[in-house]
Amino acid sequence: MEEVLLQCAQVLWDFSRLNQILRRSEVMIVLGNDDPRCAQHAADLFLEGWTDFVLISGKEGTGTRGKLPMNKTEADVFCEIMVSKGVPFDRIFLELEATNTGENIRFSQRMLERTGLIIRSVMLVTKSLMERRAALTFQKQWVASEKVHLCVSSPPLSLMEYPSSCVGTMDEVVVFLMEIFEKFTDYAECGHQAAVEIPGHVQRAYSILAAQKHRKCWH
Repeated sequence: MEEVLLQCAQVLWDFSRLNQILRRSEVMIVLGNDDPRCAQHAADLFLEGWTDFVLISGKEGTGTRGKLPMNKTEADVFCEIMVSKGVPFDRIFLELEATNTGENIRFSQRMLERTGLIIRSVMLVTKSLMERRAALTFQKQWVASEKVHLCVSSPPLSLMEYPSSCVGTMDEVVVFLMEIFEKFTDYAECGHQAAVEIPGHVQRAYSILAAQKHRKCWH
C-alpha cells in the first residue's frame, strides 16, 4: 500500500481510538468479535484488579459468522480464553444473543439489571479500532447512560501491529476503518449511536482513501 494511503489510514485509526486513562469499574463488558487479543487484554485487566465482574456479550457478527467453532458463540470463545488466563468462571456473565454493537450494549444492560446490581461505572473492552464507536453506541443504547461513568479499553496495538490472521490483512483493515468512519455519520442519523463532530483532516483522509478504493489503487 502506498505511503500516502497508510498515512490516511493512520488518521482514521487515531480518530477511531480514545486512549483513555482507565478507572476501576463495577463491571467490565467485553464486546465479542473476531479478535482473540481482546479476550486476552480483558483477562489482563481483570487480573490487574480493574473490576470484580465481567460480562462477555456476543452470539455472532459480520466478522465471526461462519468462523466460530461448532455450537460456540463469540462469548463462549472469549470466556474460554479468559478462564485459561486465570479469570474465575464464577466472575463471568455470558450474554449469548447479541449480533451487533447496539445489541451488545442493550442486552448487557438488561442482563445486569436482572442480577439486581446497580451499575454506576462500566469498562468496555473492544477491538483496537472500535473504541470511539463503542463509546458512542453506549451513549445511545444504554438507558440513562449519562448516569454511568464509562471508560473504554482495547488491546494496545498500533495500526501496523493490528493486522492478523483473525482480523485480516492491512488492506482489509483499512476497508474496515473506512466502514467504521462511515458509521459515525450514518448510525448517528438513524439513532443507533451518538453524534460526533468529524474534524476536517479526518474527513479529507477518508476522502482520499475512498477515491483510491473506487479506482482500485490500493497497491
